[in-house]
Amino acid sequence: MEEGDDYGTGGLMDDPEDYYPSTPPPTTQIFTMGSGKEIVLHLVGHSPTEAHHLWNGAKIISDYFEEDPARVRSKTVLELGAASGLPSLVAGILGAKKVVMTDFPDPDLVMNMQKNIDECDETTEPKGHIAKTIDAAGFVWGGDPAPLLARLFPDGDGSSAAATEERFDVLILADLLFRHSEHGALVKTIRETMKPSRESAAYVFFTSYRPWKKDLDMGFFDVAREAGFEVEQVLEKKLEKPLFENDPGDLDVQKTVKGFVVRWPESV
Repeated sequence: MEEGDDYGTGGLMDDPEDYYPSTPPPTTQIFTMGSGKEIVLHLVGHSPTEAHHLWNGAKIISDYFEEDPARVRSKTVLELGAASGLPSLVAGILGAKKVVMTDFPDPDLVMNMQKNIDECDETTEPKGHIAKTIDAAGFVWGGDPAPLLARLFPDGDGSSAAATEERFDVLILADLLFRHSEHGALVKTIRETMKPSRESAAYVFFTSYRPWKKDLDMGFFDVAREAGFEVEQVLEKKLEKPLFENDPGDLDVQKTVKGFVVRWPESV
């Protein structure tokens, strides 16, 4: 863990050093699944959490789920730093039991996520399934997970002991590792929200958009191992072009998406 990495969340809204991607106004993009289904995604304008981008990690993890829908089908799913919530929407389409997409608790971000849920529901059969399956919620990494866990009990008030014992089967972390100071908070949330089962999985897909800091990005997995998790790389895919044109650094690194699975150990 690099100096300054802890379980605090004070740096989440700060711009990472040397990281200044473009900040467009609100936009709309269309993601086409392998099945041919189109998903309309609304993106907010400038956001200090970089939620105004449709990140490559979100696209590739969505493809990864579609390649084997059993990874999410009939499972409970929590996405951290969701932005547009693409992987959450795909999980819902593929038959997830319950999905909670989260981002920083800014009203515009949460409303935008809900807008994407509502629009996806209008184009997915049976109508009402996506709206019932997927929730949008604000959440600060490392914060109290109880409100998220309570969403696994939609018919209750979330105050029972059972609501604090239930956990998610699947976690999604797509392109979050560039915030090095938040690695500890992310791992803390995995520990507190992922069901303690060998079958549970946290899918961590990312690109080192700042190639000269790729070792710091990979430091997340050292934090995860120190917390008792096992880490396995499951994917490496080089895209045709980088997400940000004319950025400095190794172009091949900027075009490469890596996918890892973080799991509880056998002895859990």
